This record gives sequence, C-alpha cells and structure tokens, in this order.
Amino acid sequence: MKKIFTLWRIITSNIMMMKKLLFSSLFLLGSLVSQAQHEYTIKGEVKGVKDGTHVSLFLTDGRVGSIVGTDTIRNGTFFFKRNAGESGMDQLSLMCNREADFPSMSLEIYATPDAQIKVTGTNTLIYTWKVDSPVKEQQEYNRFIENSRDLWDEYQRLAIKEKKAASKSEYDLIEAKEDSISAIIKKRELKLMQELPVSNIWMDKLFGLSMSVKYNPKFTYKEETLALYNRLNEEQKASIKGQEITVNLFPPKTVKEGDDMADTDLFDLDGNIHHLAGFKGKYMLLDFWSSGCGPCIMALPEMKEIQEQYKDRLTIVSLSSDTKNRWKAASAQHEMTWQNLSDLKQNAGLSAVYDVNGIPNYVLISPEGKIMKMWSGYGKGSLKLKMRRYLDTPKREMSIVRKANTKIVNHPIYKSTNTDILEVKQVELTDTATVVHFYAYYIPKYWIQVSTDAKLTDAKGVSYALKKAEGITPGEHFFLPESGEAEFSLTFEPLPSDTKSFNFTEGTAKKDWQINEIKLIK
Repeated sequence: MKKIFTLWRIITSNIMMMKKLLFSSLFLLGSLVSQAQHEYTIKGEVKGVKDGTHVSLFLTDGRVGSIVGTDTIRNGTFFFKRNAGESGMDQLSLMCNREADFPSMSLEIYATPDAQIKVTGTNTLIYTWKVDSPVKEQQEYNRFIENSRDLWDEYQRLAIKEKKAASKSEYDLIEAKEDSISAIIKKRELKLMQELPVSNIWMDKLFGLSMSVKYNPKFTYKEETLALYNRLNEEQKASIKGQEITVNLFPPKTVKEGDDMADTDLFDLDGNIHHLAGFKGKYMLLDFWSSGCGPCIMALPEMKEIQEQYKDRLTIVSLSSDTKNRWKAASAQHEMTWQNLSDLKQNAGLSAVYDVNGIPNYVLISPEGKIMKMWSGYGKGSLKLKMRRYLDTPKREMSIVRKANTKIVNHPIYKSTNTDILEVKQVELTDTATVVHFYAYYIPKYWIQVSTDAKLTDAKGVSYALKKAEGITPGEHFFLPESGEAEFSLTFEPLPSDTKSFNFTEGTAKKDWQINEIKLIK
C-alpha cells in the first residue's frame, strides 16, 4: 500500500511538473510571438559596393538621430532586424561609412511591425537605392525620389566630386551646379505636392520648403510654398510639425538684448507647469539644448559647477527641444541638478521667440527679467568665463581724463557691436596717434585674430589706418590663456581733436568685427 501511494505521488508530481513546463513554454512562446509581431527586417542587396563597407542604421526622433544597428556588407548583402517603437512607426536613416566613393547623404526608411523591407542598389549613390516596402509612408516617400531620380543621381555624383575638389574654385563651381540642380528638384517637388493629398510625408516636404523660405535668400518659390501651407486644416497646423512650419513661414516677434524676457507654459518631467517669471529675483541662465547636440552634453558638467558656485545668485533653466520621450530618456541619462523644463513644442515655441538658430544657445537674464546677453556655442571653460564677466565684474562707468596733450576716455559707451569677444577698455587720443585698448574674452585656449586691415572711421567716413599693435600680432592667431581673458592695444593714425565718436572695424564682411559709434564725449 505504501509503495502504491509513493508511486501515485511521483506520478502526480511529474504531471504537475509537466503542467508547469507546458505553461512556461506557452508563456515564453506567447512572449516570443508578441515580440515577433513587432519586429521588422531590412535586407540589403547592393552591387558596386566594396565588401567590408560598414552600414549604420539611425533612428530619427524629432531632429535627433541615434544609431540602432550596424552591419558590414559581405557578398553585397547586409541585414537588420529590430522591434518597432511604441508609436508603431520608425523613421530611419541608412548610412555607409563616408569614404570618398559615397556622397555625404543617407537613405530614408520607414518601418512598421511585421514589415519586410528590401533595399537594392547598383552603385554607391545611396540616396537613390530602391526601397521595396509595404509601408505606405515609404511608398509615398519613394514617389518623391522617383520624381527626380535622374537629378538626384547627378547631384550625388557632384557631391562625391566635391569631396575630392583640389581647389576652392573647383569646389565653388561644383557647389553652384548642386544649387542649380537642387532648385529644379524643389520645383518638381512643389508640382507633385500640388497634386497629392496632405500626409505625414507631404508635411515633411512642406517643412523642408519652409526652411528654404526662412534661410535661403535665393529661394524663389515662397508664394507656391505659402499656397501649399494654406491647404492645411487647423488640426494639421496645430501639430508640432505644423507649428514648426508656421514659425518658419511667419516668424514670430523675437526678443533681443535689452528686451523683457519672453515667457510661456513650461513643463517639468512630472507634467507640472512652470513659468520663467517664477524665477525672477536672481540672475537666470536659459540653456536651449538637445540630447543629439554634442556640445550641449559636454557643457553639462560645467553647468553643474556654476550652478553650485552661483546658487545664491543664479537659476539655470535648461529648455529641451527634443520630443517628450527623447527628453525624458536624455534626462534620465544625464544628471541635471537645476531646472529641467520643456514647452513640448520642440523648435516652434520659446526657441523661435528667442531666435535660436543653433544649439547650445544661452540667454542671460537679469533679476528684473531683462535680457542681458545672448550667445551660441560652447567650449570648455566658456560658461565660467561668461558668468565671471557678467556676474562678478564691477560695473564700469565711462569717464574722461585730460593729461597735458592727451585725452583719455575710460570705458567708453558705444551704440552697437557684432561681437562680445572685444570690449573697449580705454581710448587715448594725442596729436600723433589714437590708441585703443581692448579687453578680449573667448573660450580658454581658443584663438582669435585681428585683421591687418583694421581701422577707425569717423562720422564723415574718413578712415584712420592701423600703425602698430601691442599684446597681439595682427594677421596671426592669438590663443587665449586658461582664464579666457586677455588685453591688447591697437595704435591708429590720430583722429581729429574734435571727434565726438568713431567706429572700429576690421572690414566690410559680415564676420569682421564691428564696434559702432564709440563715444568720446559724455
């Protein structure tokens, strides 16, 4: 009897174990099936491409791309398999290592769960490799490519030649041909868009046209672009893409130095609403950034330092231009011990009002809410330098001193300038020379340069040539020390004794330093 009971217990135990294993197997199978249902594949078959060429797959989120896969072409093939994102639609870019035989361009791919996508090509002109896909968006995108395939092939060949250009004149000639082809492609796209209904791809194309309207003074299809914009309904205009198109075509009133700061609803990671007005009473440093911006990320440790150093006087507010998901992911990756906010409008909100055209972009605001300084770019030590310059330097008052035949103007005021690198410390006026003493501020260990053509110009337009320099050699690179601060002086032909103001200029080019209407009288 005991043996029978024991045998029954063993059998029962085995049955229970089999049930558990079966349940586990079914659960695992269910998980694998669920996972497989979200997978898509990209298979490449290309000719005329060297074996060993590296292929990279980038996922685009907003204006940020992150690498999600790599493969090496073997026997003319490559392969990617991945799960689709939460949105159910992945926008991807396929790029090959940028050797001389590839143009600096990428292939756009749209992928959805279960999609089996095939990429074929017969040469290194990657932008026009054919993408065979069941995804509607890909088919729409392909139509635009096919509409100008002949021109895109020619454009890519020129882009490859451009990389090998032996001289600036050759480079300029190739670039002019590219611009000409690009203009024809834009014209063809406009015509096609006039025939097609509004879609996500159509909106992407309209965004590209709106960027041309905003930034390309040679773009001649503004009216046609506006006509396409007028086809958008209110919902389409209210989308993030629609808002970005709107601010490109109809730029909002922007703020500048000296204006009251612009404000709006800003959200933290928990969804709480904040306003810049709530941070008044201290200096405020706005940091326009994105997770895909290398210098933005490089600046974070230095921002942490100045936040600690000036915590009683300064509030740092980082404003992300990423999508909401991208912003949250980046925030989790990088420790930010200051205000980390977003208006969730990417580049269509405060970014447009503060006229942010490049990031990182910084805005320093006074405790009263007035914009003090605005600048772009980052180099190690530059933020510390800016804070030291604008928060720690005593206020300088203009004064005039006369010694014998010398008139000395300390800290003269001026009407306008195109640089914050130079600041006039002092002007010495004698019968034989005008000496201008400068403060220089720039990224530590980076260089600046004063042109040998630097000159002074009086109100009548008469010029006074540069005679000599001390502390800097005109025409040569001058590297700033670790502090990022330096002083030098330039000696010019003498200004007339009755001169009330003058201009300092290096030349007429836009990048040439200009300081206008430097006052010599109070």
